[in-house]
Amino acid sequence: MDNQEAQFQFSSNETFETKTQEPQIQQDNIEQQFQYNDLKMSQKVGGGINHLKITKESKSMKTNSLSNSQRAELADQKRAQLQSANQKKQQVPVQQQVPIQQQQPIKQQQQQFQQQIPANQQQPQKNNINKVQNRQQNQDQGIFGTVKNYFTNLLGSDPKHQFVYQPTNVYNDDDDILYQYHKQNGQQMDIENMVELRVQSQYDYCKLKKQEKQILPAMVSIITKDIEQYAKNNSSIEAGIDLLCVIDKSGSMSGQKIMSVQQSLVQLLDFLSEKDRLCLIVFDGRAQRHTSLRTLTQDNKKYFKNAIAAIQAGGSTNIAAGTEIAFKQIEERKMKNQVTSIFLLSDGQDSGAAQRIQQQKDKIEDVVTIHSFGYGSDHDAALMSSICKVGQGSFYYIENVKLLDEFFADALGRLSSALAEKVQIDIKCAPQIPYQDIKIQKTYGDMWKPIDQERFYQIKVPQIASDSRKDYVFEIALPPFTEQILDEQRVPQVIQVYLQFCNTFSKQIYQKVSVLQLKLYNEDEQIGENDPNEDVTREFLRVQATDAIDQARKRCELSKNEEAEEMLEKMKQNILTDQKLAKVSAQAIIDIDQAKNASKRNNYANFGMKQMYQMSVNNYQQEGLNAQFDQKGAQIQQIEQGMFQNKRQLKMVQEVQKRKS
Repeated sequence: MDNQEAQFQFSSNETFETKTQEPQIQQDNIEQQFQYNDLKMSQKVGGGINHLKITKESKSMKTNSLSNSQRAELADQKRAQLQSANQKKQQVPVQQQVPIQQQQPIKQQQQQFQQQIPANQQQPQKNNINKVQNRQQNQDQGIFGTVKNYFTNLLGSDPKHQFVYQPTNVYNDDDDILYQYHKQNGQQMDIENMVELRVQSQYDYCKLKKQEKQILPAMVSIITKDIEQYAKNNSSIEAGIDLLCVIDKSGSMSGQKIMSVQQSLVQLLDFLSEKDRLCLIVFDGRAQRHTSLRTLTQDNKKYFKNAIAAIQAGGSTNIAAGTEIAFKQIEERKMKNQVTSIFLLSDGQDSGAAQRIQQQKDKIEDVVTIHSFGYGSDHDAALMSSICKVGQGSFYYIENVKLLDEFFADALGRLSSALAEKVQIDIKCAPQIPYQDIKIQKTYGDMWKPIDQERFYQIKVPQIASDSRKDYVFEIALPPFTEQILDEQRVPQVIQVYLQFCNTFSKQIYQKVSVLQLKLYNEDEQIGENDPNEDVTREFLRVQATDAIDQARKRCELSKNEEAEEMLEKMKQNILTDQKLAKVSAQAIIDIDQAKNASKRNNYANFGMKQMYQMSVNNYQQEGLNAQFDQKGAQIQQIEQGMFQNKRQLKMVQEVQKRKS
């Protein structure tokens, strides 16, 4: 390869000018901060009861900046809080230790947490406390019943475990990463030899026809070994994670949805270790940082359980406001873990959010993945899939909220097994004369960015996990060839691939090169049996099936559901009748059958559209677990290993399933 051919430009060293914008502060935010500073509350904890004391300073609170209605509302809330505290003091005897069966239910604890929040930070709805009490009987027997032990006796006697909301516009208050995790074992490992680069075509040799163009499927693959095989003394090598959960607490999340989110967040704590850090951000019509970015020590896990229990639903939806705070926290933190990710949990709709989130992400240099979790039949699946594309994560569709914890485990397992980051792949098609007209005709997935159309493409991936593979499929066009192929021209170099990536632990940069050579014959020459490459054939079927699912969804949008079903069934039969395709088509057939079921008119309106959006984005991104539905439209638990799962993800999901069995 001469110097010109090998010339290769990487953009990993590009610099970005980041202009930090101060978040918009409304007048009521200033008033809330004023009230929070002047209203001092002290707590005595006994038998699970909070006794609220308002100091003399609160009596002298300046209220000139408040309207009459706000002052009246503040006074009403104070009286309600004091009355509630006095009633609880009379009804429940103080004990040193209360049996679990007698401890306070979750909603009562949430009311106590609400007392710690400045008055006009609370929900302004009239008779809010009464509404909570009226809902309590139904919710006590709900989904939290299965994890009640997580939330009983949360306050304890140690004030450092208690949660008090503290408004802030400064995000450099993150906990230090514990010293023993500053240098991970993984940085001493030979990561370079754990990452393999391949470029393959469906057939290694072919005849060039004189009057007919031919299409040859091909793919670039990055295959990683299991990092656990290199662990010493049975230790586990895991990347430290900075995880920011952006949580929708709008009114539509009330009831079982927000309770399921709380339950799953608490279970998520079990999978995070003290090398990890967590930040909770909540949003409705506006957003606030619910907790700072804290290490997951045992003490802080108790604190997070309190913070999670304090989340209450109410308000409208502004997703981009929540992610804006997340990116500010990421940008301003003092220290950085090996892996950074955002979990977006929402059931709402927010037009234009994906574009605003892309603009937010473009302002920072950090490697950040975004995983989106969409709830119920009323969420905007197109939006949630677009948002996960911004961060090249996965989209989890949650019709059955009881499966949320399994999806959390799958996403977290992927993050903790991160091996390489800032992955850049350059694919060049530059064959020598006389094959200069060979070109890349088609690429599958929107991760392919054309640098020189049909000749040079680039793919950027934020992270690649150990024990996994990424396959990027494309088609090579072989034009008609009228000349006679000479022996010295039989094996031309058609595709050149350059790979650059960083070690997740040490940040050391590596480069690899691979080439695709084809063995070419004249049309009248005799050649032996030419069996297809099974890996390329399987992945080519994956992207073809995904492309067909996209087309079927578009037909359903035009109310041509029967036409969509017929198109998918025809593709299925074409695969099954070809023996060479049938033996590697298992996953493609599963996807086609699920899409056919989703295309039925009733199913499409209820869950089908969202399922088809998810299948499309996850199959191209090669991330996540696709939702599976039975013929009756019920979301079902997945037992077998997912198409894109590695061993760690499977193990973590199975642990969650075992707890629920």
